[in-house]
Amino acid sequence: MAIRRILTGLAGLAALAAPMPLAAQDAGTAWPPAGVSYYGDPAVPDVSGLWMGTAMGIPGQGVINNTGQTADGRPPNYLAPWPLPYVPAFKKMSDERVALAKTGKQTGDTGSRCLPFSLPFLILSENFPSEVVQTPGAVMVFFFSAMPTVIWTDGRGHPKDLKPSYSGHSIGHWVGDTLYVDTVGLRGDTPLETHFDPHSDKLHFTWTMQHVAKDRMHVHVTLFDDGAFTEPVESTDIWARKNERKWALLDDASCFENASGISANAKPPEEGFLKF
Repeated sequence: MAIRRILTGLAGLAALAAPMPLAAQDAGTAWPPAGVSYYGDPAVPDVSGLWMGTAMGIPGQGVINNTGQTADGRPPNYLAPWPLPYVPAFKKMSDERVALAKTGKQTGDTGSRCLPFSLPFLILSENFPSEVVQTPGAVMVFFFSAMPTVIWTDGRGHPKDLKPSYSGHSIGHWVGDTLYVDTVGLRGDTPLETHFDPHSDKLHFTWTMQHVAKDRMHVHVTLFDDGAFTEPVESTDIWARKNERKWALLDDASCFENASGISANAKPPEEGFLKF
């Protein structure tokens, strides 16, 4: 009985010490906020697991196999409209990058300088499976060789005075089988995709993760950038769930261990690491 009283007392102290969820603090309302869906809700699908982009499509123009090759010369991330609707200053920057790439000099690639990969790059240029982890109040996407992207689904908004970062800040909410995501606070010096097209520091994007079948998810991205584009840009990818362990390729992928030639004492990558 004494042990039970001690445990009950400790539980009561823990409850008093536990902080109120952020959204409840801000709104002064019951938790969870009204109208917010999150994992555990019967209406919300379980999207946890390994997912790989198996095909990409141009919005309104059907699906194309994700082979890395295209019949009409566009890069394999299938952004639309194409060519990108740049304002003159960014069109000039893009043309210069294309011209330098033809001479063997790639500019605009943060990864080549051992800086983090970024959003939306990680969505538009998915070359390896991503691990999706779903918890109450958040959906986390562990992209290959990158910090996890956290999509807060607990009703909070974007922070004020947000400092720009490589992954920005993402909030989302569920409507039926679809997670609607809004991402802001992105750095302006990162590439859009593997074509290393530029964007400005005004970029923000919305994306949806629609669970259309047991092992299929449609990921649609819309890019808004008043500093670089004259109109929004879109891309659609189809993700397939990978159930075999051989697809579990998550790796810390240390840039300095992989990218031989960067350091003064250049040497081949260590055994067991992927060369990129």
